[in-house]
Amino acid sequence: MKKILAFVMIFGMVLMAVGCTGTAAAETEEAAAPAAEEKEPILFGYTAMDLTNPFFSTIGDTIKAAVEANGDSVVIADGASDVDKQNTAIEDMITQGIDVLILNPVNSEGIQPALEACAEAGIPVINIDSAVADLSLVKTYISSNNYQAGQIIGEEMVRVFPDGGKLALLEAPQAESVVQRVKGIEDAIAGSTVEVVDRRSITSMDKILNDAEDLIQANPDLTAFYGANDQVALIILGVVQSAGLQDQIKVFGIDGSPSGKQSIAEGGLYATAAQSPVTMAQKSVELAYKVLAGETIEATYSLDTTLITPANIGDFDLENWN
Repeated sequence: MKKILAFVMIFGMVLMAVGCTGTAAAETEEAAAPAAEEKEPILFGYTAMDLTNPFFSTIGDTIKAAVEANGDSVVIADGASDVDKQNTAIEDMITQGIDVLILNPVNSEGIQPALEACAEAGIPVINIDSAVADLSLVKTYISSNNYQAGQIIGEEMVRVFPDGGKLALLEAPQAESVVQRVKGIEDAIAGSTVEVVDRRSITSMDKILNDAEDLIQANPDLTAFYGANDQVALIILGVVQSAGLQDQIKVFGIDGSPSGKQSIAEGGLYATAAQSPVTMAQKSVELAYKVLAGETIEATYSLDTTLITPANIGDFDLENWN
């Protein structure tokens, strides 16, 4: 009887030990689970052709807010309209250990060294707004439909100048986005009475005022002037107003910036094709996370723009980007 009782006691102790071990193991697994789920923070890189341009600074602000809300961070660098400076900035980002790069290039071809460096380092590139020359080195290209933006501006020119218009262009052929905008304008006015009578390429922001003055002086019968974006168009507008030609020359831009819309409301700029830097930035972050997670994404994404003129300016928020 004593042997039986001893056996029962020993068996009970074994069961208790096993139970305690199982409980301890379960508690250990539960304690370890949160640690296993913790992710390494992701470091984004973002660089644009010119962060003094409100369009690109808004993209940067939106990217920063989006990634920080997810517990990640971003390094931001200004290309400052200098492709060599932008290439160097991207090399510095690679050294800092970025996991993904969101890129708006200063020059579509000149950015090639940085793209190759990213490829060698295994860093995916999300190309935005203006396309790089070699799209095989980026995961996707996200842009406003720049051709469509130029097209609706050109169509508006044809509408407001039924008896003929003489147009000057301040363009930036090094930026593919501006090339597409100008192509859209040229295609829209083809066969109409609106003609391009003069044009000049932008070499730097501080030369735009002189370029605009030269084009106006060389073409006293000018009736329309297009700037590569709203920022450029507003500088042109200042030159037109200083010359007292605001009743003769209508100034057109592309962006839909708050300052551009406010100018239209005040009778300054005549029209702009509005794009959304907020939407573009949010899309770039969304796709960057998908790429890092190994998901498949489309090669291109195109976002249509909206024509804003004095006729519909009341429908838009003048204080913020669309």
